[in-house]
Amino acid sequence: MTRNFLSLSLATACALGMLGADAAQAQFKTIRISTGFNRPLWVGAPEGDTRLFVVEQVTADIRILKNGVIQATPFIDLTPKVNASGNERGLLGMAFSPNYASDGYFYVHYTAGASPGSSVVERYKVSASNPDVADFASGTTVLSLAQPFSNHNGGNLAFGADGHLYIGYGDGGSANDPQCNAQKNTTWLGKMLRINVSSLPYTIPAGNPWASPTDGILDEIWSFGLRNPWRYSFDSQTGDLYIGDVGQNQIEEIDVEPAGVGGRNYGWKLLEGNTCLGSSAGCAIAPPPCGSAVYTAPIQTYNHGAGCSVTGGAVYRGCALPSLDGLYFYADYCTASIWSLKWNGAGGFTNFTNQTATLAPGGGLSIATITSFGVDGFGELYIVDQGGVGTGEIFKIVPTATPTDCDNNTHSDACEIAAAPYKDLDLNGGLDLCQGLSANKASISESAGGVQELKIHMGANLGGKLYLTLSNVSGNSPGTVIDGVTVPLNLDSTLLSSLTLANTTPWNQSLGFLDAAGRGQTNFTIPSGTTGIAPLAASHATIVFDVGIGAVVAASNHVTVSITP
Repeated sequence: MTRNFLSLSLATACALGMLGADAAQAQFKTIRISTGFNRPLWVGAPEGDTRLFVVEQVTADIRILKNGVIQATPFIDLTPKVNASGNERGLLGMAFSPNYASDGYFYVHYTAGASPGSSVVERYKVSASNPDVADFASGTTVLSLAQPFSNHNGGNLAFGADGHLYIGYGDGGSANDPQCNAQKNTTWLGKMLRINVSSLPYTIPAGNPWASPTDGILDEIWSFGLRNPWRYSFDSQTGDLYIGDVGQNQIEEIDVEPAGVGGRNYGWKLLEGNTCLGSSAGCAIAPPPCGSAVYTAPIQTYNHGAGCSVTGGAVYRGCALPSLDGLYFYADYCTASIWSLKWNGAGGFTNFTNQTATLAPGGGLSIATITSFGVDGFGELYIVDQGGVGTGEIFKIVPTATPTDCDNNTHSDACEIAAAPYKDLDLNGGLDLCQGLSANKASISESAGGVQELKIHMGANLGGKLYLTLSNVSGNSPGTVIDGVTVPLNLDSTLLSSLTLANTTPWNQSLGFLDAAGRGQTNFTIPSGTTGIAPLAASHATIVFDVGIGAVVAASNHVTVSITP
């Protein structure tokens, strides 16, 4: 998955001091970034996306949080399909396709029908006309599983570094796995599945441990012996899978699978954590006894003196807090205790820390019923507090020293630039977005053609005024002075052409009026099949006219585009 490379680039940028902080001295806290959700239990985003998507369990909505504001229209409302009766049913999880930027697919996991009903995984596609709305009619069933009881539905979804979809199911519910589902070969209950959804119907990935048609085990099964995997996630840098598996009456556990290592059995219902229960009641074929090499022990457990229901978390691989790199955060739903540790790559861990007090938000706020941890499009970590109807909250782990966030989207400018260098095409360390002109890409191939979208942000004080976007091929220094305003482009024949060909290719829509907020857009277009231009670098800047006085009154920063063969 490309998120591996994002993690590496962010870590590298931070190591080079982009944030101006000593990683060893980094301090952190939580801030509440939004409230008013209806029993939220998942938060996340596609890679590089500045929005957050929040899953609401009982309303069966997925809401978008944009620049700290909950959008009025849900991304999708699955109420007609979802039955949320009971505490453990409803809309339970979602995952974005690893190729979401190009294919627009996302996946949801929900319960349907009267209790106990069934668990359904479906694929949807974002609207072709509005990135903040999904196409409800695009829903396609990936798989469905009848449930024997109303609880232990699992419900999480996650894509691994291999590009395959991992689906975690609980043991079917009731208590003590009365049907022995977690050890049974012929059901998905109590298992982790791995399937290939690059096309539908899904296929079985090569390397699934029980893909043989003669072994009597369902081909989709990746691992056995789970009671109720409540939140699992992949380390975006290593591909290792971390699973929080909820215990029965005694022990909560964290399991870790090294990347690509399937075929494991985590022991339920013979084992609860490392504790041998020894029960094989309901098992048509008795599983191996406790102590057998077939079982994989958890890396961490805690008993019910410290909590009652584990909420699996995520490994931090963001940019804003280098000192947390590689730490896995997890919590307990009942006590709201939060811990972190660093897996040692074998059967143990280091750096175990109780983070509850450190992450208490203060100011009269508290983090209570933790249903999930989430990761945004830049690798930063969030905590979901379920609350009740209309009182669910999202908290973010942030540095105690407030980083620069010029566009107020809750993401550090330095981290945005580290993840997407084209956001600082004038290479001055600040977001182009906040300096007047920004671009959606840094290069265009003349043979393939393409469009560089140039967004203009000149401020409300210039709203309604005439703008013109200019281009040249001779750089930005020392620039050109027009009506006393320095425009960061050197004068050359290309600039003179852009003045006279304001709305023709490649400077389409370069002349217009800014809206009331001082915004506009120019499209720099290279038609496919163009020849004779590359290799070439072009620079752009926008000037603003006050028609009333007949003069240029403002100029933006410059951005560039590299035209390649």
